[in-house]
Amino acid sequence: MKNFSSLLLTLSLCLSCGLISNVAVAKKLTDDELRARSMDQGRTLQSRIRALKKLYSHMLVDGEIPPRMTCVWDVLGKQGPIYASTIDQALRMKHYGITMDVMAYTNEQEVVDKLKTGECDTSIMSGTQAKQFNDFTGSIEALGGVLSRKHMKYLLQVLASTHAHKKMRQGDYHVVGVIPIGASYLFTHSSKKPALRRIFKGKAAVVNDDVSQKGLFDAFGMKIVRGKNMAAAAGAYNLADADVVMAPLVGYNMFNLGAGLKYGSIVDYPISQMTLQVVSRVDTIPPEVGQFLREDLFIKLNMLYREVEKNTREVPREKMFKFSPREEKIFDQKITDIREKLTKEGAYNKSMMKLQKKIRCKIDKQRGECKKKKSFK
Repeated sequence: MKNFSSLLLTLSLCLSCGLISNVAVAKKLTDDELRARSMDQGRTLQSRIRALKKLYSHMLVDGEIPPRMTCVWDVLGKQGPIYASTIDQALRMKHYGITMDVMAYTNEQEVVDKLKTGECDTSIMSGTQAKQFNDFTGSIEALGGVLSRKHMKYLLQVLASTHAHKKMRQGDYHVVGVIPIGASYLFTHSSKKPALRRIFKGKAAVVNDDVSQKGLFDAFGMKIVRGKNMAAAAGAYNLADADVVMAPLVGYNMFNLGAGLKYGSIVDYPISQMTLQVVSRVDTIPPEVGQFLREDLFIKLNMLYREVEKNTREVPREKMFKFSPREEKIFDQKITDIREKLTKEGAYNKSMMKLQKKIRCKIDKQRGECKKKKSFK
């Protein structure tokens, strides 16, 4: 998405440091004091970056930051929107004397592997793959956890605060950005109005590492057709090797789901929220920079959603059908039961589940899960 490029600019501005005037600090501050200043959202951005410059002065080589490698998963490769916007930003940054190398990969596993080996300083990948680096943000896509765009905005606001900063790092990696790309829906081969007994029968295409997809279809006793990635799962649906697949609406163009949808339909029920996540190595991208990036991303959230809308305009809305009110209520409870089961099994991060519930109850206090249970003496 073209607005993702602004994240890279912020990252470079924070790391380049040479772009900021070298204003002397009135007194010599300790590392802890500098770190506190850089994380203080009440200070000006310039003041925070000056503190960051002092804190990480050892990373500079001849006064400049060494080139950083960003690896982008884009199913369209160098012709894709994520890669194109990243390259465009990298060219503009040359005017500031900043070098950022960008590589595009159509195979998501390469992006993951190269981050682990250190060939990539930052990798952009799906939330499913990001889960192995951070199960807190990797659990954002839990079934029924984030019900709408409004819920997602509340969630990303929390993640952009310094209160969530520690949760964003696990081991040698930290998540420096979460990019929402819309809700996931069920694409089926049934052209009739959706009913649970018709949809959840036969075979379901599932991404190998996606615990949500497998958990959903297992609960309905469907036969699983495994795919190593989303493209493979979509291919199984398009070729009629599977009867149903779970995917975001942007997948209509991204994975050519129109081919499988020709004689099918989309169940108009948002099952989960799909994301792209920006995962960085702590040894090359400081945690404080990650905080700046998450703040910047939240500021541009509406612009990102407009980009999602632009990429879903071609989805045939006449192909989208809702459950009956009765069946939707049954499905709501089923989704809740599956999510709770997966949480108990350790598939979802408990802290993220608590946060999502708090947001659901903030928006709708009348939900059954939000009402206090009466005790009888």
